Amino acid sequence: MIIGDPYKFAILSGVINEWNIDDKFCNGVLLFCVNGDIYPKEVVTATLESEIEYLRQKLRNLTTDKRLYTLPPQQAFAEIYDITFPEDIHNDNNDCFNITPAALSDCNCFVFAVRDGVNIRILASKLTYERENSRHKLENIMISETFLTVGGLREIIAGLEGFIFGKSKKFCY
Repeated sequence: MIIGDPYKFAILSGVINEWNIDDKFCNGVLLFCVNGDIYPKEVVTATLESEIEYLRQKLRNLTTDKRLYTLPPQQAFAEIYDITFPEDIHNDNNDCFNITPAALSDCNCFVFAVRDGVNIRILASKLTYERENSRHKLENIMISETFLTVGGLREIIAGLEGFIFGKSKKFCY
């Protein structure tokens, strides 16, 4: 299933029946397209029931920050990353801009969204984790960026609402 426009922002998902020995997790594939770029690049197992619900909630409750919305992509991504994963361990994580499902973050792919009050900006990147710093490298990264209208976002949320999860169903939608 493709929800949205892959050349702007889309969510690609599908149940892989062979990955589901019962109907508890609804395993499948979950990918994001941001400006034509696909995240993650490799196929990983996603527990669709929980990840789709997480994504629906995050997209319904996007945070407005006009300053972050207008920053250049590299700077906006780095600042949002630092808000989400603060370097100072005494600061709490704030994931208000993070719309990254676990299947993507497990592959070091991160997707952030911020509103300016009217429109939505989405930024995505695959990062390299630096063990010695216990953080991802943010210098010279490639960022995919797109912009959505509120109407476009509503269409994506409506598409996600179309998923039907049930404990008694072999197919999850």
